[in-house]
Amino acid sequence: MQDAEIPKPTASFALFGYGFRPFFLLAGGYAVLSIAVWAAVFMWGRALPSDLPPSLWHAHEMLFGFSVAAAAGFLMTAVPSWTGTPRVSGAPLAVLVIIWLAGRVAFWMDGSLSPVAVAIIDMAFIPALIAAIAGPIIGSGQKRNFLFPGFLLIGVMANGFFHAEALGWTEDTASWSLRLTIYVFVLMVALIGGRITPRFTANALKASDPEIDVRSDPRVEKAVILSMIAAIAADLAGAPPTLSGALALAAAIALGFRMRHWHTARTLDDPIVWVLHLGHAWVPFAFACKAAADIAGWLPADAALHAFTTGAIGTTVLAVMTRAGLGHTGRPLLAPKPVVTAYLLVTVAALARIFGPVLTDDLLMWVVVPAGLWIAAFGMFTFVFAPILIGPRPDGKPG
Repeated sequence: MQDAEIPKPTASFALFGYGFRPFFLLAGGYAVLSIAVWAAVFMWGRALPSDLPPSLWHAHEMLFGFSVAAAAGFLMTAVPSWTGTPRVSGAPLAVLVIIWLAGRVAFWMDGSLSPVAVAIIDMAFIPALIAAIAGPIIGSGQKRNFLFPGFLLIGVMANGFFHAEALGWTEDTASWSLRLTIYVFVLMVALIGGRITPRFTANALKASDPEIDVRSDPRVEKAVILSMIAAIAADLAGAPPTLSGALALAAAIALGFRMRHWHTARTLDDPIVWVLHLGHAWVPFAFACKAAADIAGWLPADAALHAFTTGAIGTTVLAVMTRAGLGHTGRPLLAPKPVVTAYLLVTVAALARIFGPVLTDDLLMWVVVPAGLWIAAFGMFTFVFAPILIGPRPDGKPG
């Protein structure tokens, strides 16, 4: 009896075969490009390709460029798995990619285009993404996943407030809208991390210890969500620092307590698992940073924002992109060594950005050094994963 032959790939270009492929590649590449431009502004005084204040341009592109691309790749991969519906691929996926790219080009050319045109083009992508995923989610009746189209709708609203200030329609809404968007992504990180981290940890550890108990407590899960919402609402509403700091501390405690049955220490020999724990751990750490800043003044006011963004969002994006990029292309779930290095570099970048202002007054040191570490991390990911994301599965299967 002859062994069954493994089907051979029929094409060498599979970029539009599954939603994670183009959007993870775009997220990795744009993480490098946008931060490289941002660092050049500080190092060499280069002018941004935009009339916006540099800090607003930087924050907008890290959220609505990099983070939204990563979220799109995740959702367009997860939703077919959750709902059992066909994935978006081929020409429809290519159209979504073009809409995302058009938004980035328009935002980079906002000095050459009318503000209305920039707003329309930049804001087009998230509604298109909602159109791609909302139907299957709602049709499946899986109520716990209804949150994700809701999060995206909040993103549309937040981006609208950002552009409203640029258009002169509102005052002081751009910075507030960016904080709102950060918190939307933080909630997604906490929700997704709370689902996948215990499950993937159990899958990895049960191979050597079938009796291990990796679990979450439903009561703690409710406390996590309620405490996060309270802390976020207080900050966005401009509550007194002592109140917002106290609520942030409560959220940090709840999020940390949530991990007590996740057996984090036993994952340290498996990078593709421990990085999920690290990404989640950044969320309570970020809330703790906010408490330290608001209550005691031990950290700068923006320390928590960089813990949320560079730390929690950056680490989780890298963790999910590497795991999904390997698993959904039929490869073993073993993080390549350069990618393991990237995991560590992102955390060092976040720590440098948070504590740099406390340790030195040299602006270049606590902006450019973290930027270089971030660029190195996502440059490694992009270099290693570009062939994986562009090429076909080794087993010849579609996807």
